[in-house]
Amino acid sequence: MSNVGALAANLHEGTRSEYLAQYVFASFGTAISVPHQEDTGVDLYCTMTERVGARAWPRHHYTVQVKSTMTPWRFDSQESVRWLVEHPLPLFFCVVDKSSARLRLYHTLPRFLVWATGMLPDSLELVPEDGSQGKSIQWSEGTTFSLSAPIVDRTINELLDDSLWAETKSVVDSWLQTEQENLARFTMRVPLFSMPYSYETNSPTFVGGTVFQGSSLPHRLDGVRGSLGEILPWLAQAYWYQHDLRGATRAALLLRYLFPEYTGPGHPDAPFVHSAINAAMGLKPEYVYEGVDRLARTLDELLGHGTSKGAA
Repeated sequence: MSNVGALAANLHEGTRSEYLAQYVFASFGTAISVPHQEDTGVDLYCTMTERVGARAWPRHHYTVQVKSTMTPWRFDSQESVRWLVEHPLPLFFCVVDKSSARLRLYHTLPRFLVWATGMLPDSLELVPEDGSQGKSIQWSEGTTFSLSAPIVDRTINELLDDSLWAETKSVVDSWLQTEQENLARFTMRVPLFSMPYSYETNSPTFVGGTVFQGSSLPHRLDGVRGSLGEILPWLAQAYWYQHDLRGATRAALLLRYLFPEYTGPGHPDAPFVHSAINAAMGLKPEYVYEGVDRLARTLDELLGHGTSKGAA
């Protein structure tokens, strides 16, 4: 070891970019730098805090990847793409120009569009751009996405101004809320993604409405069906406990349509509701689903679409 006491100069240059980014994000809440030997794709774990009295409370948890150039962020294997798509926290891409102490922050929402379409490519490229007018994601060959204009473009000196700092924090908070909405859909396995139709750099206000993109192909239905299999039994029972048989029956009808065949313990079901439906219809049922199946057949006849999948 002939170079004991020295370090790699180029590596240290990249670390300086992370220091500047950490300084900015720590002003919004907390920002913890990931040691290089522990780095699996993000450089900072952050919180956005809100002051309540003498305390600051975390309202959002998010992550940041920091780079010192405007080169695209590349994911060169399907597993890398999977890591991006399945990352469980909001994720920002940050470019720091050390010479001007300038920080540009980008959303990474194309990851939700990739997930919503159900097609995981073998590689992916996220391309940051300059400018101040951002637009919604445009599909380009399925593997390259423009990140459009930055959501934040400020210098460190500008962020020392209280009003500009507060405005910038509001911008980040607005985009965190958008990320959280998409993450909620992801958790529920709903293949639907949304983002502002257009936006302006450094502005917390979105213009032009919201763009929704997603997939309703048959292979994307199973995930949503599974989520409803967890939600509808609870909803049906909750209506029943509140003595709202109409609401409970509607939830039970959809549940029976989605899961027409009983498969044993763990099957999505609302047995108390079915008993209440049978009693309300004056039935002495031959099987537990008789009341809801009769209602389903009546509904099918009114709609002119034949027999319900859930009918016996």
